[in-house]
Amino acid sequence: MLPEDERNRLLRELTTSFFFSDFTEEELSLLLECAQPIDFDPGDFIFKEGDIGVHFYVILEGRVEIRKEKSGRLLATLGQGKVFGEMAVLENQLRSAAAISATSIRLIAIEGRRLMEDYPHLTVKLLRNLARELSDKLREANQVIDSF
Repeated sequence: MLPEDERNRLLRELTTSFFFSDFTEEELSLLLECAQPIDFDPGDFIFKEGDIGVHFYVILEGRVEIRKEKSGRLLATLGQGKVFGEMAVLENQLRSAAAISATSIRLIAIEGRRLMEDYPHLTVKLLRNLARELSDKLREANQVIDSF
């Protein structure tokens, strides 16, 4: 359980995130029951390619790089308000790439399965928003491919 002042601060930050713009304050409070804030220093691994995906993440501050570990190829750089790590959670698969902090970052780690099991009424909104995020990521990947 988060301390009250931390919880209130996170609620304010999440209400300004586009990803959660259609969530009520009550729904965000429930979401925080399955979440924890985490800080990373530049160069820290948030997760590695091949890790089991338990959490997905929302960036509150800073930037995260998504990279293929073997090749070192940069797949994406994500900033404030972006969500990542959702694919492994949704698919119940291993991580397909690594996430590395490009700067000092502050994230919210959300335990995906717990959220879906404990709060199924939030699942529809969450999945709709994740689908929108995945669509945006696919569109960006297509643009990268087209540039070759």
